[in-house]
Amino acid sequence: MHTPAYHTQLIIAASERLGRYLQALPRDAWDHLSACQGWTVRDVVGHLVWGAELYATTVTRGLHGASDPFDGLPPAGSVTGDSAAPLFDQLSLARGASLGEQLLPTFLSSSAHLSAVFAGVGPQGWNAVCYHPGGLAPAWAFVDFRLTELVMHGWDIRSRFEPTMSLPPESVPVFLSVLAAGIGWIFRPGPPPSAPVRYRFAMTDPVPSSLDIVVSGTQAQVEHDSMAQADVTLQCSAETWVFLMYGRLRLQEALAQGRITADGPTDLVTAFAQWFRGV
Repeated sequence: MHTPAYHTQLIIAASERLGRYLQALPRDAWDHLSACQGWTVRDVVGHLVWGAELYATTVTRGLHGASDPFDGLPPAGSVTGDSAAPLFDQLSLARGASLGEQLLPTFLSSSAHLSAVFAGVGPQGWNAVCYHPGGLAPAWAFVDFRLTELVMHGWDIRSRFEPTMSLPPESVPVFLSVLAAGIGWIFRPGPPPSAPVRYRFAMTDPVPSSLDIVVSGTQAQVEHDSMAQADVTLQCSAETWVFLMYGRLRLQEALAQGRITADGPTDLVTAFAQWFRGV
């Protein structure tokens, strides 16, 4: 069931669910801070509009053989998540501010348009090469990008008013896949370790799995089902790992709450929190 077509259906459902929630949200709630650091509900919705318009454009262009930058965006692969954040924030906030009272209607219409673009990609089109600032990517990857952004930012909004809000279980496998493939995008290099450091995450429900994050020099990579000896082993639920990697949960906070347990040198545990601070 983990196909672009199935994930498109999840996007449609998540878009409609968030749209209904926003339509019922009191006007003053739009100025409340969300769980996305420094952003109000209004800012988050503006970001989702900008993202929908960006993805609709890049996938449509990719299907027609164009994968070069557009609208003043940097060349593919020339930025990291950390270096691109200021530009993305500026563009998102500016797009939201420009819409004024049309923000919610535009969120609804841009979400519906992007879903229609995805739904119109035929079986032969999913591997079309499309532009992304982090590097060229196949069209199907943008379905997963959109699903994770939509679900996480929906959680950013709703969790401020519903503290027990969880991620939809069907979205968690997609988060795991996107994070594993994009680990270099969220890694923030600092002073390199004297030797490679291997962090093993043993995850439980809703997606029992295990993966290693290996930091070597100024790079990080993910390895699955490795038999190598881990320097630090951490145990948590798959949802907790997602929140950790997105920066919605701090490692020390999670350790103190018992949501994550760690076995390994304290200095290496602390180093992980410096290298991975969220997206």
